[in-house]
Amino acid sequence: SSSHRRRRRRQQQRRRRVGRMVAALRHSSFGVLRMGRGLSRLSVLRSHLLKGQSSRSQRPRPAASSQAAASVATPPVATAPVASTSAAPVPAVPLAASSAASSSGSAAELSAVAAAADAELSETARRNVAFEAVRIGNYYSEDQAEVLAYIAQMHSELLSDAKFLRKYASKLNKENGLSTQYTVPEILAKKHEADGFDLFLPADEAIYVKEIAERKAAGLDLGYEEPDPVVYGELQEGLTEAAYAAAGECAPLGPDELLFLLQHCCRAGEVGAAVWGAERLEAVHEDGGVPDEILNPMFEALKPLLRPRSCRNEPRLTGPWSEKSKGKTGPPNPRRGLGLLLMRLAELRKTRELAKGGDASARADRSAQGEETLGRLCTALVPLLAQDSEAAACKRRGPLVPILARVCKDYGLEVSTPVAWDILRVLEQSGEVQPLDKRGVELKHKAEPATGEPPNPVGLKPFSAAVAELDALARDRLGRRRSRQKSREQGKSAKRRREEGS
Repeated sequence: SSSHRRRRRRQQQRRRRVGRMVAALRHSSFGVLRMGRGLSRLSVLRSHLLKGQSSRSQRPRPAASSQAAASVATPPVATAPVASTSAAPVPAVPLAASSAASSSGSAAELSAVAAAADAELSETARRNVAFEAVRIGNYYSEDQAEVLAYIAQMHSELLSDAKFLRKYASKLNKENGLSTQYTVPEILAKKHEADGFDLFLPADEAIYVKEIAERKAAGLDLGYEEPDPVVYGELQEGLTEAAYAAAGECAPLGPDELLFLLQHCCRAGEVGAAVWGAERLEAVHEDGGVPDEILNPMFEALKPLLRPRSCRNEPRLTGPWSEKSKGKTGPPNPRRGLGLLLMRLAELRKTRELAKGGDASARADRSAQGEETLGRLCTALVPLLAQDSEAAACKRRGPLVPILARVCKDYGLEVSTPVAWDILRVLEQSGEVQPLDKRGVELKHKAEPATGEPPNPVGLKPFSAAVAELDALARDRLGRRRSRQKSREQGKSAKRRREEGS
């Protein structure tokens, strides 16, 4: 009946809610630490719900009440006896038997729909649906047969849910590290849990967490520290208090306390929490800037987070940094905020070092003088390039560099290739060389008709005394560029190795 179906649906919804609460508490170390009693109570409540449902579905109705209902519904009517030529009368079916038949019929229909949907799915989608069924259907119970039966029921419901299959079709058809290792029966039997994988994490994250646990057990370097739950609890409480202080709901924390939280978040690989803490320190010292006694330790603590292996893939600390942005489907990427933060801190440190004088100030003065000389050289070189047909016809940055060196040599100034690249950079910044596409360039001033006189009788000989200094600055700049490029290539190769290993 419809009332029976509604009651059964409500019971399933309650059971799922309790299961999700149990899963959340089990997944969070702080929940288990602080709400252990609640976890056991919820598990007991869930087992009672399951047993109560099975006992109610098999409980027969009293015979007296069914007879009374029948007598009220159909009062007796006196009729004359009629000779019947039909077969023997069909005995009345009891109400309990009819409800059991309807429930078994609905289960059979669900199984038929699930089997039809399963036949249309790919093998990868079948396995991912099984993973989702285990994730939402697993709960704590001493009777694992009961848990496996409920997981099988959740699996049938997911297969019969056309909206779920249509909405997550692309995600279900995507392979992961666990879908290639286990079959559907093995997944429904929770074999991957027996192998040490976390049921409540996505497949790739579960593999990563298991690898981290194995590396930690083997004594290998994780790239970040793994504090115990007590330290994590203290960090979470401190960050929560800092968030309340930022919202004006409690007294503000001192800079030393914020720096302490920031350093421990960096050691634990919590990028989002570390960036948020650093931004709070910037907000506290908004007027005069972050002082040096806080700026230098903060910068040194944040620098290791540029290495991907020093960052935790699954952050455990929650706060304003983990909340969804308005109009977004997920929290902001903390690595983007980390890059911008380090750029601001580096500029602030550089400005203060220049203000103090010394070697940093001397290097800055030398670089500024070289840029000024290079600008004057490019100003004198522009009309000479306008007379060169080969330079005017060149459309690529690479071939234009030796042309610039040749033109300089023709007018009495011999420059090296690094200096020629610096000349091209300054010409692009001044707009004398304009970009066409990603690699294409062209001169702003085309070749002019010859007037019989050279455009610059003196040529470029006055810059001969500064060539050595320009060459030293250009090679220094080229060395820093190659170092950055090498670091990027090493990062890309390390990322490829991690992806191939997973």
